[in-house]
Amino acid sequence: MKRTLLLSFALMLCLVGYQKASSTVIPVISNLFGAVWSWEKTEHKFGQIPQGKPAKVTFKFKNTGDEPLVITAVSPSCGCTTPTYTKEPIMPGEEGFVTAEYNAASAGAFTKTIGVTSNANTAATLTISGEVVVAKQ
Repeated sequence: MKRTLLLSFALMLCLVGYQKASSTVIPVISNLFGAVWSWEKTEHKFGQIPQGKPAKVTFKFKNTGDEPLVITAVSPSCGCTTPTYTKEPIMPGEEGFVTAEYNAASAGAFTKTIGVTSNANTAATLTISGEVVVAKQ
């Protein structure tokens, strides 16, 4: 009886350990398949830009996965940033883009983010920053 209980306890510990180990392996394996994007960069610093002159940057990525990548939403952190992006599916091996245009209406330092969601393995957050300076007259 004592031996049966000890064997049952050992088996239970092995199963719990296996479950914990496999739960960390499965997400890693699932990231190897499907749509996967590889960004050239996810942050851009404009430096100083003149007030009232919009600044624009294009973030490029490549679909390094094995399925078409489809962007489902692009959400800027405020209305001062206007995004445009690749609307059609990006096939494996092809490139897509997200362009962010900052209106530079208010003087001062800024940091803005653009959230990008898709059917890729992870979401992306793009960041733009700089300082809007008053134009000298």
